[in-house]
Amino acid sequence: MRSEMRVSGVIELKAAPRPRADIMALFFDSSGRVGRVRFLLKISVLILILAAYDAVARGEVHILTGWLVDWPLFFSAACVLCQRLHDRGRAGWWSAPILLAFCVAWPHPHGAVGGVALAATLASGLWLGLAAGEPGFNRYGPPAPNP
Repeated sequence: MRSEMRVSGVIELKAAPRPRADIMALFFDSSGRVGRVRFLLKISVLILILAAYDAVARGEVHILTGWLVDWPLFFSAACVLCQRLHDRGRAGWWSAPILLAFCVAWPHPHGAVGGVALAATLASGLWLGLAAGEPGFNRYGPPAPNP
């Protein structure tokens, strides 16, 4: 797509700006809204990366390198959850209790607290993954393009 610009009789063609669709925008931007399908894809990618890292890095390796992997994944999950919560008309801070429940339940829930955390994680995942977003504009922007 091109736009024209006339400057003193000379036509100058400029390329229209493209929407930013790089990794940083996909996983490290908490603004806007995201639909169910993209949310499920993004969260699945993050969980697969976390599971692969936990399977490979054990013991001292995980202690030494965990902060390089876990914190960016945690921040990415918070951003993706914020976008989905925005699509549902909720504030992004609600991602904090969801992430807390996930951290308590991952990788193996222990005791009653772990069971409650697992149930809360599954319930919020089902709610965010299956419930439709708000139709039309809300205070977080235009509706997400996918279901």
